Amino acid sequence: MPTVTTRRVAGGAALAAVVLRLVSIVTWPPDSDASHARMLATAGAHPTAWNLATWAEVLCWTTASFAVLTALWLVGGRGFWLTRIGGWEYGVSLLVLGIMGGAMNAVTGVLAHQPSPRAMVTVIDDLHSAGSLAPFVMIVLLGELFAVPFAFGLRRAGLVGLWFPTATVVAIVGYVATSDSSAHLVVLAGFVPLAATWLGLARVLTDVPDPARATHSADRAIAPA
Repeated sequence: MPTVTTRRVAGGAALAAVVLRLVSIVTWPPDSDASHARMLATAGAHPTAWNLATWAEVLCWTTASFAVLTALWLVGGRGFWLTRIGGWEYGVSLLVLGIMGGAMNAVTGVLAHQPSPRAMVTVIDDLHSAGSLAPFVMIVLLGELFAVPFAFGLRRAGLVGLWFPTATVVAIVGYVATSDSSAHLVVLAGFVPLAATWLGLARVLTDVPDPARATHSADRAIAPA
């Protein structure tokens, strides 16, 4: 069981992940998820916004990963295996998404300022189609699916209501449906259910009673007057 301090930090990380994701959504320049040619042109025309959004996303996914990987240790009885297996894959996938996505966006930002834009587009095409990235992409895709058993594990443990796994499923659909959009309102709408699950996770992490404090309170209750 994580300590009270660890749970509070992880709860704060879940809240920070929501804020950071909102920052990244509103700061991504237009056409940042368009064709590779337009994406390079956008990164070159708006370097500050591009870098800010990149770092916001890196911090967003990594802080969310910390929250998930901490929350899975809250379950020790019912829902144990669902939470452990789903939580590990989900948490690791968020970390991979943050690191890999940040690296790819940083590379795009550098290539956007190089001569011969057509050659740079070819480089980006090759990077995105490289087989060496396939294992990392697979981890991220599996993480989206494993978020569901993680959510049902928390539900089975009685830490969340039925709304949590429902919102998780809707969040996956929303993320897939809006991941290629550059329209801020569309991406924001797709993020709402995921934000709800992260806020719920923050509540779970900060509301679970401290075993030591509970034992101390019980001892005081049965102590003779």
